[in-house]
Amino acid sequence: MTDRSGDVIGAVSYMKSKGTLRIVIIGFALGAILLLIGSFAFGDKEENKDSVNAADNRQYVSFAEYKASIKAEIESTCLRVSGVQSAYAVVFFDGAGESKYAQNTQSGNQEKNEYVIIGSGSSAHALYLGESLPRVSGIGVVCDTGGSNNIKNELAALLSATYGLPLTRIYVSEG
Repeated sequence: MTDRSGDVIGAVSYMKSKGTLRIVIIGFALGAILLLIGSFAFGDKEENKDSVNAADNRQYVSFAEYKASIKAEIESTCLRVSGVQSAYAVVFFDGAGESKYAQNTQSGNQEKNEYVIIGSGSSAHALYLGESLPRVSGIGVVCDTGGSNNIKNELAALLSATYGLPLTRIYVSEG
């Protein structure tokens, strides 16, 4: 077995004589500093995984909250119409929504969709884009209009335009 310590010392003395030793030392020092900054800035993988999951979870809205907000919005809108004294709304939805994930689409002889996966190993997961909330599919309103059919028709037209529903999917009744 040969001793290579002489080769290292020879290389160091050669770089010293050419003036490149300082550049090499500065390069190593900068590399070490960048490694330290990176480890503090990005933390360990478990912390990153938790922050990604927290970012995903903050976009979730429960269906009950969504339904209540739509119902309150409809009731508030109805009460703003002149001649309406009180309003109670019932809202119907198509399905319950779904989670949306990024997909790569390849076309050719056979169209192929694949989910975009980020991370690796046990931390690999699909890239979450958000939640698709269900669409309003029907509205029933019980309100006090003083018996005016014009106000009921106006309410139906207003809700139709607001939620993009045909008039056949909206019913306004006197309370």
